[in-house]
Amino acid sequence: MLNDQLYDVVVIGGGPAGMTAAWELREKKILLLEKQDRLGGRLHSIKMGDYWLNLGGHLFPQPGSHVRNMMSSLGLEVIEIPGNKFAIWFDGKVHSPKSAMLMPLILPLTLIERVSFVRIGLRLMTSVKGWRKVLLPVANETPMRRRERVARFMSDFSFRDFLGRPAGRIDNLFSTALRRAAVDVEDQTAGVGVSLFGTVWGGKGSTALNLKGGSGRLGEEVAKALGERVILGTTVTDVIDEGGQVIVDYERNGQRETVRARQVIVTTPAFVTRQIVKSLPADVDKTLQGVQYGPFVSMGIITDEVSPMPFDDIYAVTTPGASFDMLFNHANPLRVKDGKRNPGGSLMVYRGGRGAGELLKLSEQEIQERFLADLLKIYPMLAGHITETRIAKWTPGNACRAVNFNFDPILEYCCRADIKIDLAGDYFAEIGNMEIAAASAHDSVMRVRERLRSS
Repeated sequence: MLNDQLYDVVVIGGGPAGMTAAWELREKKILLLEKQDRLGGRLHSIKMGDYWLNLGGHLFPQPGSHVRNMMSSLGLEVIEIPGNKFAIWFDGKVHSPKSAMLMPLILPLTLIERVSFVRIGLRLMTSVKGWRKVLLPVANETPMRRRERVARFMSDFSFRDFLGRPAGRIDNLFSTALRRAAVDVEDQTAGVGVSLFGTVWGGKGSTALNLKGGSGRLGEEVAKALGERVILGTTVTDVIDEGGQVIVDYERNGQRETVRARQVIVTTPAFVTRQIVKSLPADVDKTLQGVQYGPFVSMGIITDEVSPMPFDDIYAVTTPGASFDMLFNHANPLRVKDGKRNPGGSLMVYRGGRGAGELLKLSEQEIQERFLADLLKIYPMLAGHITETRIAKWTPGNACRAVNFNFDPILEYCCRADIKIDLAGDYFAEIGNMEIAAASAHDSVMRVRERLRSS
């Protein structure tokens, strides 16, 4: 079925990049096509009484960012995260110092392990300083070129090369922490690992933030605001530049439909993009083929305890040796109200990389049993207080740069004035996150506006 309307822009994909592109172009005649029954991509949460189950991305950027600008326009509120974000479950106990720099001193380590930990920590501190210098803007540099310059930081060797083979349990500790990238240390550049530590350690004035009501609210509010310009449950099959316009074919409810556009912005994962966009230049297609994604598995947990818990002042725990890599306490920012602890809570556990790949082979019940068994090892006082769980299997998961990955062909393609199909997404930098995805979409919007003016 052919839709006779000619759109200024059709946006394909409703994650952070697609939402940003559609939102910034909302004064135009636009259409946003999303495969799932909701917008948001990996920003997914489910409201549960006073709390919410977060199942994907949950850390939001600072004011002035593209995501925050969109959130402000929609009237969404953020809440600061006061809790410790670098606690570690180690040797049967959760260690939660006030500073991450104290960790090598307080963990129960052998002398060889402690020396190894300190050496790696000092190298990381030096590398994080270098990474922060690279983040500084350069005169006359476009944001897209800046992101690519940052992505090249320590990109010619892996974090495994950076880490070496530390003594004893130190290797497992760092390997677990770095799977936040959804790939293992052998599969990520040293720069990716350094940026993860730099982000967690934060800089002067940095604050970690959650979205009040859960991360999924962003997609819900964008969908409400855009209304009929959003079509959910669509599987795009072909995007074809026919010279004067772009033809977009998709399937919905078992029916094949077609729309036409002057410009198209494709924000789908790289491997989907190369499947649906026809006649991409060979070097662009090859680059998209080389984009690496890591899977992850998460489980949201609602609890009903009424008394204080030892994790109340903790937001994130790294858990080497458990079936999951990280434990997040999403009730932490809401824990204290009027000097009293609210009953119940919301937790999330997460596993990335090859271990997640193995979990994907299991049923949700099997994953739940493994995760809950280890959660009760860490916090046995939660026994009898778990009222709700929800599993999310994320594949393809997060984009993460492999060693020596060359992104230049995509940059050169997107900067062309003669194209009608632009690209955006979280793979436009060294490691994917919502702000990188949104920033790439903003860049795409600027290019599309110029092409529309010129046509």
